Amino acid sequence: MRAPLPPLACVQAFESAARLESFAAAAEELHLSPATVSQRIRTLETHFGVRLFERLPRSVQLTELGRAYLPAVRESLADLAGATSGLFGPVRREQLTVRTQISYATTWLAPQIDEFQQAHPDIELRLVCAVWSEALTPGEVDIDIHQGRAPWSGVNSELLHHDNAVVIHGQAHLARHGPVTSATDLASRPRVQVLGFDDVWPRILPDTTAVPEHTITVDTAVTALEIAANTDACAVIPERFARTAVRAGRVQLALKHAWPMRQAHYLLRPLEAPHHTAQARAFLRWLTDLEARSTPLGDATE
Repeated sequence: MRAPLPPLACVQAFESAARLESFAAAAEELHLSPATVSQRIRTLETHFGVRLFERLPRSVQLTELGRAYLPAVRESLADLAGATSGLFGPVRREQLTVRTQISYATTWLAPQIDEFQQAHPDIELRLVCAVWSEALTPGEVDIDIHQGRAPWSGVNSELLHHDNAVVIHGQAHLARHGPVTSATDLASRPRVQVLGFDDVWPRILPDTTAVPEHTITVDTAVTALEIAANTDACAVIPERFARTAVRAGRVQLALKHAWPMRQAHYLLRPLEAPHHTAQARAFLRWLTDLEARSTPLGDATE
């Protein structure tokens, strides 16, 4: 005789809490109260007669049986979603529009964005940069990420990331100019200057005022990164923008140090929209977790 199946709502609560390691975060994702999520998981544990979670002061962790059960739950829910979509049309997905600069989107978000989509298949992500952002009204943007110096007038601003700058170069720089043994080696070498980051080079080379003859000025850090990767010039860009390229071997750090930048990344929201949507909160939790798990390239120094 077939064993009685547990309630689907309880299984969904279990999967969400296991993935997010939090009953409260699962409640936000499922649009329920934390008490309801806790009750559904207790119902599931009663159904099986075992504990699925260890309750900790600030989080929850799966027990050994919980970890063993999770893969089958995820596969079953995915199969059910696929069958539902195939027979009755796609499940409604909530759209989330994130507006940011092209360098942040290309170098920081793009290499890891699949992780967010795998964790949140119910969210249809729309990532827009400067090319299209002016065509959007404030009401169409759920998360607005800007790099600069606070405060901004007419909006709520919240610090998202502090940024440090690093000096990078490619193999052509080494072949033509040799290794960088100290910052002074860079004084006369070709460089790429990013508009808005003009204050960084004087702090790297405080005793040098002359700008090398072979200097290119660009308006995005991603352009500076590509020039450094493909020419003999070095470039100063935010460290987080360099991580993927350095670890892939496309460029390398000229110096081990990182210099704190006056610019930082902020979340901007209209004054009349002080609260984020549930989808936006899920994305911001993922960004915060991504930041916590990422290891910087250089040691910050003044």
